[in-house]
Amino acid sequence: MADDGSIGGGWIPEGDGASSCDEYGFDELMELYGKDFRGLDRRKLSRTSPRKLGQVLLRLEPADQSEFLKKLSDSLAGEVLSTLPSEDSAGVLAQLKGMRALRILSLLEPDDAAYIVRRLDEEDRDRLLGKLPVESSETIYNLLSYDKDSAGGVMTPLVNKAHTEWSVDEMLQKLRSGVVDNENLDVIYAVDSNGRLAGSVSLHTLIKADGKQRIGKILDCDRHSACHADDSTALVAQVMAESNRQSVPIVDHMGRLIGIVTNDDIIDVLQDNATRDIHILHGAGAEETIHDPVHCSVFRRNPWLVFNLFTAALGSLVVSFFQPQIEQLPLLAVFMTLVTSLGGNSGGQTLAVAIRSIAMDQWRRGDTVGICVRETLKGLCNGLTIGVVAGAASALLTRNVRVGAAIFLAMTANLSLCGLSGAVIPFTLHKLKFDPAQSAYIFLTMITDTMGMFFFLRIGCSLLL
Repeated sequence: MADDGSIGGGWIPEGDGASSCDEYGFDELMELYGKDFRGLDRRKLSRTSPRKLGQVLLRLEPADQSEFLKKLSDSLAGEVLSTLPSEDSAGVLAQLKGMRALRILSLLEPDDAAYIVRRLDEEDRDRLLGKLPVESSETIYNLLSYDKDSAGGVMTPLVNKAHTEWSVDEMLQKLRSGVVDNENLDVIYAVDSNGRLAGSVSLHTLIKADGKQRIGKILDCDRHSACHADDSTALVAQVMAESNRQSVPIVDHMGRLIGIVTNDDIIDVLQDNATRDIHILHGAGAEETIHDPVHCSVFRRNPWLVFNLFTAALGSLVVSFFQPQIEQLPLLAVFMTLVTSLGGNSGGQTLAVAIRSIAMDQWRRGDTVGICVRETLKGLCNGLTIGVVAGAASALLTRNVRVGAAIFLAMTANLSLCGLSGAVIPFTLHKLKFDPAQSAYIFLTMITDTMGMFFFLRIGCSLLL
């Protein structure tokens, strides 16, 4: 047990006699929080998953977060911090006393350490890294030099390297002796005398090979599936999916192997990107969580709401042009929102598919016209179907066939336009180098509301007045 009262060792997964009864539940931990965690069972806490402990940590007051971490070993505390968003983990680390923060940082993998310290203030970052061993601090600084959304920003420099001239027996001996020591033992990457990536060999192949064979003779050529350090994480994810590998080698501009990106890291990146896109698609903060303080969330959301106010005003302006007709026939106002609401939902469906196709790199420049035509036809078919149902129901309700006809025609026209808009808007923003998720939904709402009202009021006035 450490002298700070923490539990020795990291998280112990289920197995070896452990069961779900041997770990804490979230509600149980939050109940103990009200009692200052005095009733915590240390062995039971060590079996609780770091992600669950991280969820608890996020709900604690800042002063209580450091107290809670005192109950954990340095290694388990590091695992907990690595499960949190970088902004939160950096904030927690900054609150810890210097030596505790330093011990936690030194136990983390270089990529996890870089993930956390990237969000620290420059002064705190330099203070902590300055106290680490020179080799460790230089490794972390090197990772920080890459963009956080690049392959270099998420790679780990801990790579199982073999030289092409080594024999199979030599490599196996190094594995047995622990000279090669990290978690990624499924694939071993081979380099030539200049450190350039030559290929890879699986552990299975290595074990079955003749011990006197040279590594260079049993390699799979991996150079085509390697990524450069400056490549985007989206490209790394695509390469990993296409090659069906657990890791992707990362090389510098000279082709030298400098690290790998593992599947668990890329899954975290994809999850973060998906969360970010969902948030900004609806005008929330990219890194906002449900537990953020009120003032932070308001500050992030207000700019888009103000912008949305101006776009929504266009719909009101359209309605004002038809004010005399609405006064003559108030029935127009009753059904007006029916057309705009269905149009917004239909366009939102297209928008979601289009943005996702861009994110997954499924869209090519030559596909634009075909996609727009297909989405317009989909909107037309939906408009005809929904228009018939809504028009028939409205005609029966009002006992006026013309009302039903107006709704049918307006619904068909608006949903067709919404299908086209849902495809054109994200593709146009992407071509202009803007993030399609950032503002596409607001522009779509502007079009669906404005044109939906115009279609219905114009058609309704023509048929009913």
